[in-house]
Amino acid sequence: MSKVTLETIYEEVKSISDRLRLFEDLIEEIIVRDLPRVKLGEKEIKAIRVAIQEMKKGNYVKLEALET
Repeated sequence: MSKVTLETIYEEVKSISDRLRLFEDLIEEIIVRDLPRVKLGEKEIKAIRVAIQEMKKGNYVKLEALET
C-alpha cells in the first residue's frame, strides 16, 4: 500500500485543474468558432466573450443572465 502525501494530493489536484482548463478552452473555441453560423449582433458576441472571461476567473453566470 502506497503512502499518500500532501505532495501527491497537490499533484493530482493540479492535474485535474489543468485538464479542466483544457476543457474550458475547448468549449470557448467551439462557441467562438460556431458564432458566425448564428446570427448574433456585436452586443451578444461581446457579452458571450465577457462571460467566458469571467468563467475563467471562477466567476460563473447563469445562461439566463446572458439573454437580452
